[in-house]
Amino acid sequence: MGKRFSGMRRRATGELAAAASALGETGGIRWEVELDQDGRLTVTGATAGWVAELAATVDPVGWLAEQDGLIGLTEGGGLLPARGPEIPDGPVPPALPARMKPAPGRELRVSGHERASEHWALRVLPDGTFANGSGRFGPLEPKTAFKDADDPAVAWRECFRPEDPDMWTETVEIIRAVVPAPRHPLVASYGWLGALEISAGGAVAVAGRQSRALLELLVDTGLAADPFGTVRRSARLLADRIPDVGEHTPGVVVTLGARITPYTSGL
Repeated sequence: MGKRFSGMRRRATGELAAAASALGETGGIRWEVELDQDGRLTVTGATAGWVAELAATVDPVGWLAEQDGLIGLTEGGGLLPARGPEIPDGPVPPALPARMKPAPGRELRVSGHERASEHWALRVLPDGTFANGSGRFGPLEPKTAFKDADDPAVAWRECFRPEDPDMWTETVEIIRAVVPAPRHPLVASYGWLGALEISAGGAVAVAGRQSRALLELLVDTGLAADPFGTVRRSARLLADRIPDVGEHTPGVVVTLGARITPYTSGL
């Protein structure tokens, strides 16, 4: 045990050609696997027989997902764990009014950004109530300018020069569903389209610019029966099933179980 195996070449067929990493524990000993886009496996902390079985399988990522000792697995995204919908769960800033007007009639995630950094986010209920928040509202805090604003995103943007391209806001719909409890919780990121999270109990949340269409696609193609497999296969269907995707189809990053990377595993 503990011997490092590398240079085992194979080609995945029938699944996404994306790099992957996984961490698990078998018989009290931790193992770690990395699979590059060329099909080369690097394994640490596993028996020769276990490695041979992994190397011989047609779909090593699918095989790893079925291992009893799996702790965490990520496919795509340069091996960094997927970012989920990141729905705020903190307190609502006191500068906000009780609710957004008019009521949106659907659950929303409203956020303010500076370039690629998110300053704040709000969870808004269908009746307009501000349910949760995260981050800081910057120049308006701790002032009460939001008290007279129907939409925090509009009020925040007005703090900056209209032509300032670095400051922007986003409002996306949060869609929820329920599936049977999966073997492992799952998080998936579809770039600008949106993100998905399935809890250990089967609660599904999707948020993004195409959250409703994305969830409909996943449900129609088997999310309840096989969440991990359905998400992996979905990248091939985005251009045909999601409006306005066009040729710039984002890739899919999916994390099963714990959100770990090879650099934090401790091996």
